[in-house]
Amino acid sequence: MDGDLLCETLVSAISTGTEIAAYVGLPPLRPSAAYPRLLGYCNVSRVTDSRSDKFQVGDRVLTFQSHRSAFVVNYTGVLLRLPDQADARHISTSYLFHLGYNAVVRSQAQIGARVVVIGLGVIGLACVAMASLAGCRVDAVSDHADLSVVTAFGANNLLRRPYSGPAAEVVLLTTNSWGDWQMALKAAGKFGTIAVLGFPGRGQPAPQQNPLPTEDFYDKQLRIEAVGLSPEYNDSRGFLPRNERDNIAFIAGKIMDGTLKPDLLISGAFPARRIEDAYKRLIDRERGALTYVLDWPR
Repeated sequence: MDGDLLCETLVSAISTGTEIAAYVGLPPLRPSAAYPRLLGYCNVSRVTDSRSDKFQVGDRVLTFQSHRSAFVVNYTGVLLRLPDQADARHISTSYLFHLGYNAVVRSQAQIGARVVVIGLGVIGLACVAMASLAGCRVDAVSDHADLSVVTAFGANNLLRRPYSGPAAEVVLLTTNSWGDWQMALKAAGKFGTIAVLGFPGRGQPAPQQNPLPTEDFYDKQLRIEAVGLSPEYNDSRGFLPRNERDNIAFIAGKIMDGTLKPDLLISGAFPARRIEDAYKRLIDRERGALTYVLDWPR
């Protein structure tokens, strides 16, 4: 069809939380058929045939396509055309950083704000990097993270559960557990914000405590917001500058100028046919694995 691109995948990055949840059979996030599940959405590919005057054969593009060797996508589905000097592996992590970027923007965290990030998987570390880039004072909370990695992403402190530091203006929650949800309520200060990137209660038994106790939620007048999505496109009048395409272009620029360091997130590479091995290592947290990229044959 007019506007379509035929692409061959070069590299795709694993979005650990989303993909491992699907791999182990946790309930889908939206009402839909549970199987088959398409896994992955961080795909860098090369255009091999183009029915669009906006892209040429040989262009490298970032899309939301799943882990697959080849696909057809309309040109409107392209998030970014990679510059010639861009490293495909690095750019494949752009949307992982974008989730942290969007959380910081949507939570309205400002320069000098105290931000607490709960959970330091790949998305939690992306939140740390972006909150630090925004000039926030970042406390990171995890029982598993490596101090050197956390500080390399810009955290001021690595704290173990339960959080006992100063009240936060913004809490970025990236985990599913009710225990971490309760900790987020306690960590947030009055008129604070809890920005939710995890899925509280997913795969968990019913909570034993009220998830919205009045002494935290009401008395503190907390704002609680899901921050996983942003507008897909700018509108014709230019009113939506914080949209996926513009955000990704900004993040890719920060990756290419060395401000953001994907190598700290990428624990290694696997041939695409060994994706199950990569998933198993992530489940086992082997050697502190955060995420892997998949290299596709060409």
